[in-house]
Amino acid sequence: MPAQFNVNAAGVVEFGVGMDEGRSQRYVSVPIDAEVQAALREMVLATRNEMKAAGDASTYDPGEKYSGHDNLRLPIDSDLASHVLLIHNAANLPSEPRALSDPKNVFCYFTRMRDDKSRLTAIRRATSFKGVLKSRLLQFTTDALKIVPDKIFKLDQDFDLLVDDTGIQTGCGSRKCHRRRRA
Repeated sequence: MPAQFNVNAAGVVEFGVGMDEGRSQRYVSVPIDAEVQAALREMVLATRNEMKAAGDASTYDPGEKYSGHDNLRLPIDSDLASHVLLIHNAANLPSEPRALSDPKNVFCYFTRMRDDKSRLTAIRRATSFKGVLKSRLLQFTTDALKIVPDKIFKLDQDFDLLVDDTGIQTGCGSRKCHRRRRA
């Protein structure tokens, strides 16, 4: 699965978001600097390491009932993979530097990485990161805490899904899930 992709050798690291627009959804690219690229690489590595530690993934069967903690794999040619493949296979996503100016419309964020031989897409769903929008963030300045007045978009520590050209893996790869599974 995605374990074969060499994250550190990725020559291209893109960042993008999925946006709800009424009855439709669209995906856009957001320009990022080298620090964000490094953070995205770290997140992919953390996700992959947690998935490896969780053991072999079971193949997803739509007729089965799963908990939110199951480590699952879906073949890339499955009809159920079509929405994820929109992100993974998209060419020339429109660039929208201000896409995060209204983060409440964002339903996911993703990174796409490419090296000489392969590509990897990692996706984080909105249910995992939207909490910061309702929070009051504080910043230490001089000798007092002050509320951060700016709109903030928070990257998490890992992703929910890893996608390569053979399949999609999800489930116990997230740190929260893996910790629960051990308990």
